[in-house]
Amino acid sequence: MRSYFSIKYKELDYIALLRGRLEAERLPKDFSPERIVPDFAFNVLNPLGLLYRPIVDEAYLKNGGKKPTWPEGKPFAVCLTHDVDLVYLYSLKAAFRQHFCNLKNIRGKRKRIRSLAALGWHSFQAVNHINSGDPLFCYEKWLEVEASYGARSTFFFWPGWSAVRKHHHSDCSYELTDKVVFDGQKCTVAEMIQEIDRRGWEIGLHPSWYSFDDADEMKRQKEALERALGKEIVSVRQHFLHYDIRITPRVQAEAGLKYDATLGFNDNIGFRFGTCYPFRLYDLKEEKELPIMEVPLIIQDGAMLSPVKGMRLDEDTAFQYVVQIADTVEQVGGVLTLLWHPNAIINSRWWNLYLRSLEYLKEKNAWFGSVSSITGNARMADLL
Repeated sequence: MRSYFSIKYKELDYIALLRGRLEAERLPKDFSPERIVPDFAFNVLNPLGLLYRPIVDEAYLKNGGKKPTWPEGKPFAVCLTHDVDLVYLYSLKAAFRQHFCNLKNIRGKRKRIRSLAALGWHSFQAVNHINSGDPLFCYEKWLEVEASYGARSTFFFWPGWSAVRKHHHSDCSYELTDKVVFDGQKCTVAEMIQEIDRRGWEIGLHPSWYSFDDADEMKRQKEALERALGKEIVSVRQHFLHYDIRITPRVQAEAGLKYDATLGFNDNIGFRFGTCYPFRLYDLKEEKELPIMEVPLIIQDGAMLSPVKGMRLDEDTAFQYVVQIADTVEQVGGVLTLLWHPNAIINSRWWNLYLRSLEYLKEKNAWFGSVSSITGNARMADLL
């Protein structure tokens, strides 16, 4: 007897899925610039039990398509990425920035009191750690570990507080002129970014919450990060994955960005668009392809390990999910895109899972690359 799900699975329009039309049709009616991002529960593949299968890629190969080819004959690729939400754990300046942003955006006496209490706590912590040092002053460790596996990753940096015209309470609070310590040397965030780039890692843009539907804001933030880096920025991932498939692809393209790595989930893992191949984004309003490639996000650390939302897994169970998804990606020769936030290094479970994942993926003979290098080495066209 044929089930409801099997019938619907066969009726899926894969082109409409890849172009974002099926996602646009399922957006909640109250979706607005203020609303949190619609997550996996709204995805068309979720009720069909297909989130963990790259069904578009499977169909492509079944219909005679060929797997992507990767350098050195590697069977699949791994794209390592990091969203740099925090460059320090304790900062008086950042605490005050966030507090005054909250005062402007938060309504209600209780919420304002909580914001003031948070300011007091962060101020106390900042003063208390002046002499002992900040635990996040260790970004060089990410580079050292990844280099030991022959890997390079993409670090998505926020463009700086002053570069953002309108702030959301979830936005990052650091300035590119703030002081940090990198590899034992005091420097600004901008100088740390330059050094990370100089060593061969990619720097991408992590734009603000409200940039998702504002091309001028996106371009302004891109240019701010480019001035700090001293070179062009081509890759982007929206902060908090705050993204509207009907608008954001066009906004990113108009800002001059070439690669996006946003399309995954905050509260789950899997294949949001049924694929782990890079694909070209589509303008649903103008009905045309855009000059921006998507490297879909497959696994995010917080989606698996956060104790307050998402899957809420322990380390060993999360590792089994990594193994399962990695094996699935290998079968179709695609790209496994990982997102690990750099502040995860101070949480032993999160950091250990990253190390275990790298070791496993190295054993499977994966090719490691940044967002821009992934798209440069294997680009899929005409998936169906």
